[in-house]
Amino acid sequence: MLEITSVTKTFGGLAAVSEVSFSVKKGEVVGLIGPNGAGKTTLLNLICGIYKPDAGSIRFEGTEIAGLPPNRICRLGISRTYQIPQPFEAMTALNGVLVSVLNGKKRRRMSLSDAVFEASYYLEFVGLFSKRDTLARNLNLYELRMLELARALATTPKLLLLDETMAGLNPAEAERALEMIWNAQEQFDFTILWIEHVMKIIMKAAQRVVVLQYGKKIAEGPPEEIQGDPKIIEAYLGARYAQHP
Repeated sequence: MLEITSVTKTFGGLAAVSEVSFSVKKGEVVGLIGPNGAGKTTLLNLICGIYKPDAGSIRFEGTEIAGLPPNRICRLGISRTYQIPQPFEAMTALNGVLVSVLNGKKRRRMSLSDAVFEASYYLEFVGLFSKRDTLARNLNLYELRMLELARALATTPKLLLLDETMAGLNPAEAERALEMIWNAQEQFDFTILWIEHVMKIIMKAAQRVVVLQYGKKIAEGPPEEIQGDPKIIEAYLGARYAQHP
């Protein structure tokens, strides 16, 4: 479904992403991990069109998307959430999701009443229908995370990019959010590429994990192999811990 080949992006001579290659198959949950500054969010920004790569190829369902604007990439079927929630703060929760409904793929001729009905459906799905008239700025962090998910789902994605969905959530909220994501994937049949620092969650959720460090891919494989790899332990904790597990 997604083919990333030798993708590179530099800022002021510093390579944030350097010759990264991997693929994501339809129906997979692929984790993307690495220490802070590893290039994970930059890579998501390249996939969804916020940045254009300096070199390399990004193909989605056989179509080259590198350099396309975000709205076109969204309508091809790629949506995302953000590490720091990016709601329309002055809009109600319902209207925020309504924007996504009207701008998602295959929605251009939808009537406003149908769009409101569909936006309400996604809010109900993530447990926020009772907050439909609440301004986004007045939601708590968990509710904002769920609003981000509802907005992403409302574009009807084939590929969902998740950027640290669990950041700031307590363990109980993180488990609830994981169940919500699993339920959403089962119901709406999309593929996931997921950045996450909460290792317990990503090792439970992902079938495969890609590891970045200093913008380069240093490992890829099943979670059980990745979490015991000395290179990964060293990347997160330092060489001393890698030598003495």
